[in-house]
Amino acid sequence: MFNLNAAQIKDICYLAMISDREIRSDLSIGFIKDEDDYTSNFTGALRRNINCYSKTGITANSYVLKKKIEETVGCDATIIIQSNGYSKVVLFEAKWPRLSTSNYRWDHKQASTGLSHFSNQLDRQVNFYSQFAIFEMIYCEYPFNQQPNFMLPDVSSCIWHDDAMQFKNGRQNPDSIWSQTDMISMLKSGNVDIAKILADVCHCNKGQPIPIKDAQDAIQEFRIAGEVLIIDFAEYNNET
Repeated sequence: MFNLNAAQIKDICYLAMISDREIRSDLSIGFIKDEDDYTSNFTGALRRNINCYSKTGITANSYVLKKKIEETVGCDATIIIQSNGYSKVVLFEAKWPRLSTSNYRWDHKQASTGLSHFSNQLDRQVNFYSQFAIFEMIYCEYPFNQQPNFMLPDVSSCIWHDDAMQFKNGRQNPDSIWSQTDMISMLKSGNVDIAKILADVCHCNKGQPIPIKDAQDAIQEFRIAGEVLIIDFAEYNNET
């Protein structure tokens, strides 16, 4: 069954925090051009840091598949965690609302409906939430410790999908275009770091273990696309 060693969970959470901190640094000094660039750099950094620094037998591989996952699921990237013949699928949608730029329009109208693109993404995520762990990852361009007090000091601010949906449905018009004020209000309602997200997944508080031994099979079965990071938790003995 999906059962990760405590040392391995601590390992991946720490390396994810370091990876996000690295790319936030790049964003704050102008080396990241957009959300896709941040997402690609983050998953790449996490892959490298796992393979370079993990002391608990964790390994990682990444793939960029042709069709964007966003088109069907409403998310930008996927992390698949494998252990003991089971996989957990973690999806996230990335947003960079550029809160340091007044009145920046980070959301836009859907071409087909004229309604909010972000609200549509959240609605599409609902179809997958019973099986997968899904969250929204909000990027922050402020230098470390200079961000607004409702964002985290040195990493991105993450919001679980169900919390984002609750906020969306509480808006006066849930399908209207989101403003910076909407994003600020949602962040103020609560957010966590990537380490907390992955800890909840690894402790089985979020997402369902799927009996698939090969992550490539999961990619094909669930038609996963876009940025995909596969993390393999091999057997590990603390005493060795």
